Amino acid sequence: MRFITLITLWITVMVGAILGLGTATAAAAGAFYLRPHDRVVFYGDSITEQRYYPVAVQTFVRTRFPKLKVRFVDSGVGGDTVDGGWAGPIDLRLKRDVLPFHPTVVTIMLGMNDGGYHPYNAQVLQRYRQGYVHIIHWLRKHLPGVRLVFIEPSPFDDYSRPLSPGKQARLGTYNQVMIRMGRVVAQLAARYHALCVNFNAPLVKVIEKVRRKNPALAARIIPGRVHPGATAQMVMAQTLLTAWHAPALVSAVAIRGGAAPAVAKAVNTRVRDLRLAGGTLSWQQMDMALPYPMMTLHAEHSPQFPPVRWWDRKKHRLGEWPGPAQKFSYINPLAALVLHLTRAYQTLDQQRLRVMGLPAGNYELQINGRIIAHCTAAKLAAGVNLARYNTPMMTQAYHVMRLVWRQTQERFLAWRLYQLPARGFGYKARRYAPAALARALAVAKAMYRQCRRMDAVEYAAAEPHVDTYRLWRITGR
Repeated sequence: MRFITLITLWITVMVGAILGLGTATAAAAGAFYLRPHDRVVFYGDSITEQRYYPVAVQTFVRTRFPKLKVRFVDSGVGGDTVDGGWAGPIDLRLKRDVLPFHPTVVTIMLGMNDGGYHPYNAQVLQRYRQGYVHIIHWLRKHLPGVRLVFIEPSPFDDYSRPLSPGKQARLGTYNQVMIRMGRVVAQLAARYHALCVNFNAPLVKVIEKVRRKNPALAARIIPGRVHPGATAQMVMAQTLLTAWHAPALVSAVAIRGGAAPAVAKAVNTRVRDLRLAGGTLSWQQMDMALPYPMMTLHAEHSPQFPPVRWWDRKKHRLGEWPGPAQKFSYINPLAALVLHLTRAYQTLDQQRLRVMGLPAGNYELQINGRIIAHCTAAKLAAGVNLARYNTPMMTQAYHVMRLVWRQTQERFLAWRLYQLPARGFGYKARRYAPAALARALAVAKAMYRQCRRMDAVEYAAAEPHVDTYRLWRITGR
């Protein structure tokens, strides 16, 4: 019976591979969607060009799977449609901005511009369908075996505050157009056996929930109604990662206290040197993953469109924007509310610690000499989620996120300041003399090489460390 079951499973996997149903097979098995050495291209319009949700997804993969060795590229261009845009017609866009990276996975999110910012039009919808089908056929012809992820368009914000009479007359309920386009995307995903992810409904739900609690904050989720803010893009990243079966678990440790302490549970981590001395319980722990840094939770400001260049006050010169700054003493009210409403920690970030059998009282937890929390014995017995605290592991994870942002920004600068203008596209496009053209393309090529080298830097930064834990009972608290 077991032999027959194994044969059946083998046939199922092989048929899935032959028919291009690897996505469905992985989803059914509950395994994480990305595989070792995958190459992922995020393709889309200005919402992808904002770079927030691609960076958030890459950061999760780097911190949760530090040995997976996946490469990421963001190829979003503002104004793009299924036919292309200012950076070139669709076939050129795909040939230049997708194909050279040899992706094994391509995510596609288009639609906001395809609707033309007008009420529903059946001909427009049909053109969108035909253009999307062309993209599918082109990618599958030139990238055999590529796994496609279709993303339904993110919402136009008809919900957080009323439109002006003029815009209402011109747009109608424009998000209904996006929803119709999303249905087209879902139909094509079913037809072509691709994974389909809906960004629209989760964001609309968040906007409506926040509006009931704080209308002013709700208007900041999609500030200009079209481009989601950085916190909204965290929701988009969470939605995509959930569709990819991203594991919530960072690590889980349970310790029995008392005169003879013992490790009752250790998942995705190693615990050693557990001892009780002078009333202090101590141990060493090395988690196999890092917690997931919530990009905007401690960021006072995240521009809707990250600047290409910014003025570095410390060095008194133009430099690269380093990404959302993290200030742990600050809690972004919108981010905190949205993370609570979307249950982000439960879904993506569980770094559990339980210590049972302690005498009643208050306890101080330190990691690597840093005070992390003061907890009662009852709370420790129930378990705490260390991903919610400013731990050394979280500091390490934020460092990884900054490296990811720097890499994404380097690709963006190489592409938009050198490669595209040299080929006649973009606001700096001009006719280059042969020598100047060669120099511009050489600079872009060197920056791309730097991007590839930065993968190794990120992997190294995400490597697990041994951390020292100390827990003791305190008085007067």
